[in-house]
Parts: sequence; structure tokens; C-alpha cells
Amino acid sequence: MNPYLYTVPVFFLMIATEYWVSRIRGRDLYRFQDTVTSLNAGLVSQFINIMGGAFSVYMYSLLVGQFSLLSWDTSQLWVWVFALVLYDFCYYWVHRAGHEVNLFWASHVIHHSSEEFNLSTALRQSATGFYFKWVFYFPLAVLGIPTQIFVVVALIDLLYQYWVHTQLVGRMGIFERFLVTPSNHRVHHGQNDYCIDKNYGGIFSIWDQLFGTYADERPDEMVIYGVRKPLRSWDPVWANIQHYFVIGRLVRASRSWHEKFMCVFGPPRSPAHLEAVGEAPFRAAEFVSFSTPYTSRMKHIGAASTIFGTFMLMLLYLVAPRLSIWESLAYSFLMLGFFSFIGRLWVRPSMMGSTSPRFQ
Repeated sequence: MNPYLYTVPVFFLMIATEYWVSRIRGRDLYRFQDTVTSLNAGLVSQFINIMGGAFSVYMYSLLVGQFSLLSWDTSQLWVWVFALVLYDFCYYWVHRAGHEVNLFWASHVIHHSSEEFNLSTALRQSATGFYFKWVFYFPLAVLGIPTQIFVVVALIDLLYQYWVHTQLVGRMGIFERFLVTPSNHRVHHGQNDYCIDKNYGGIFSIWDQLFGTYADERPDEMVIYGVRKPLRSWDPVWANIQHYFVIGRLVRASRSWHEKFMCVFGPPRSPAHLEAVGEAPFRAAEFVSFSTPYTSRMKHIGAASTIFGTFMLMLLYLVAPRLSIWESLAYSFLMLGFFSFIGRLWVRPSMMGSTSPRFQ
């Protein structure tokens, strides 16, 4: 049974709780279009990763079969704890590569494309990262960590990261020094100068402390969320692929093979990249969140799309074991087309009307 059958309803319940608590406290942490886009992006990622995840597990199993040096007693708790810590160490490098290698940033940028920071942002996950992430867990495979342990600790690591996407929890004192918390993860999602390429840990912030990528949240400087070259779209499918097109433009414009290679595997913040995407110097005082007008009709359509998409995902979880790979692909790509259509409706001139900037 797919564990997400149980976790997805919990995610939605926590989002509803955060929304109401924030309203009670007089804070507007949710914008309707941004929230729907985040939720639908999360659904898109699951429609793809129901197969992509299987691919990653399959590749890890191959690595274990070919390179494992040790065997482990899976009945020992310390083995699971050790595997979780080692997994999180490897995740640090997966995450860091996702920010510092342009090709991998093309996969990861969707998670940072929201200009809000709330629990729905946590669900704005990549649908394209499965093709490379498994390589970074080679150390676990060499040590012979069984596939069943790998799958469980990967899920634990991912689920932990959900709750830290909130503005309702302040600093947590000494825990900031060794755990990923809402405070230091808010830094990670910021586009302020001091936030760029910081705080990559999944569960433990000790890796950032060790490798010089840690930054504390500054009480005197409000974090501005998002990326400096904004997405300016509500289409979750386009959000997953748009940066690959940026890389393609860079490669075509490059004059040498070395330049082409660096466009793909160099840092995403190289001068050539910044010029190609049109990124301007960051000025917090000038930042304006992306928004488009929408009518009450579009609000109902947006909400219905998420409810329908969630139902279709749950159905896929249940029937996937009985589907062929081609049937699963057809099902998933049909849903991707649906979500892309919904995202593009938000900016159709014929649908524009009175605007409501926050979730009401």
C-alpha cells in the first residue's frame, strides 16, 4: 500500500490548520493562486514520481547488488538510525547540487518558485529530479544498506521536511545548531543576499555548519521568498520544465564546447546565466509578488481542480500495481495536461475580473 494514501490527507489537514491559525493571529500567509499552484505542483510531482520513485529504488537496488561490501541486521534500531543519518548527509549533497549545478537547478527551482512560505510550499516539489538523485546515495549502497531501509529512511527524511515550511514557528534556540527548523529553512527559501545557497540540510543542520553553508535568520531583515528570476506563471507543468529551456538557450548561444559544458554543469548564477534569464540586482524594497486578477468563477475552478486531481492521484495509488507502464504513463500525462490547462486559465484575459490578492 502506497504510504502517500495516508500522508496526503494529513498534509491537507495541516495546511488548513495553518491557514486558520494564521488568520486568527491576523496574518495572511496564503494567496489563493499561489496555494492552488503549489498544491497542483505537488500532485503533478506525484503523478510522475509514482514511476520516477520506482526508477530511483530500482537503480539503488542495482547499486546495492553490484557494490555492497557489508551486510546488516535490520532488526537492530541503531542500523536504522545510522542509515537515516547517512541518508541525510547524502541528501545534503543532493540538495546542494540542486542549487549549485545548473542542470540540477532546472529540476529543483520549482520548489523555490513560490513567493510565499507556508505548508503548501512544501508540496511544490520537482517532477524531474528522479533521473539524477539516486546517484548521490551511492555511499549507502556501497555500505550495503538494504533497499527496504533506504526506502523507509528516505520517506522519514522527506516527511520531516514538510513541517519546517511555516512562518508560525519562531526560532528554536539550541535546536537551530543541529536540526533543520522553520527559522533556518526560511533562510533557505529567501532571495535576500545572505540567504542565497544556504541551509541545505534535510533533517540535520550540522552538515551546513560543517561545510560553511549555514546562515541564521536575521531578525532585522525580512526574508523575501522566491527566486530572483520569478516564474510569473501559475502552470505547475511549465514550472517543472521552464529552466531546461533557459539552459537550452544558453547552450545554443555559447561559442565553445567548454562554454556549453559550463552552461549545463556550471553554477546557475554564472554571469552568462544571469544575463540570459534577465536577473536584476536584488532590492528588497522594490520586490512585488507576481499576481494576476481572477474572478470568483476561477476561484471555484481552481479549488475544484485540486480536489479532482487529489481524487485521481488517490485512484492511481490504488490501481497502479495493476497498470502497465504505458497505461500509467498515459494516465499521468493526461493529468499533466489537465493541470497545465488549469494553470494557464488564471492569466487568460477573458477570465480576468476583480482581484483578491490573498486567500479569502
